[in-house]
Amino acid sequence: RIQSFSTALARGGVAKAHCPRLCRLICPAMKLLALTLYKFKEDDSKELIACMELGSFNFFQRGPIKEHIRFHSRLVVNRTPLGRRSTVDMDIGKVHSWVHPQGIGAAALIDNEYPMRVAFTLLSECVRIFLERMAGKWEEASGDMQLSCPEVEELFQKFQNPAEADKLTKIEKDLEEVKGTVMQSMDDLLKRGENLDQLMQKSKDLSSTSVQFYRTAKKNNQCCKMY
Repeated sequence: RIQSFSTALARGGVAKAHCPRLCRLICPAMKLLALTLYKFKEDDSKELIACMELGSFNFFQRGPIKEHIRFHSRLVVNRTPLGRRSTVDMDIGKVHSWVHPQGIGAAALIDNEYPMRVAFTLLSECVRIFLERMAGKWEEASGDMQLSCPEVEELFQKFQNPAEADKLTKIEKDLEEVKGTVMQSMDDLLKRGENLDQLMQKSKDLSSTSVQFYRTAKKNNQCCKMY
């Protein structure tokens, strides 16, 4: 049931919040939840590597949470132009994305407290490492893959603490590459005539259970979302 589902999440550390649709992601301060790399293609990017940290969530909620993270991360990368960076403020948190000119897209899902400049440094470093270590292993990908790149996975763990990441990478406060980042809302991301419900229904990232839960929570005007 929705009520018990939300209650379980609240006990796991996800607090209630108010928003026009469903509540936003509220996690422990400065939380990095996911990092995903893609072979970029507009509206059809292929997942290559996915790192997630969902230990703060109840075991039984991790499946639907993981599916929605994959859906939103892929959507943001799909809608980020080649060679550009963007930040999308979504119901699940903030998704920062960067699409490298060589065709690798990257997305990081963070909470509202995690510094943007640190998130974009993570994306830049991960893409750089991936291109160096994985040449010849992703270029012909025609579907989602589960490539292993220990250096990327290690970096994801190091960046769980943005203060330590600052020390590791000597990040400048006025990181030049963050300037010019396109800030968007979910509505900005959608094309004319699209709505989130339709995209969820068509997505291969979401099971019917996850889609139905979203619809039920929205219909019942639940204040707490599955995230």
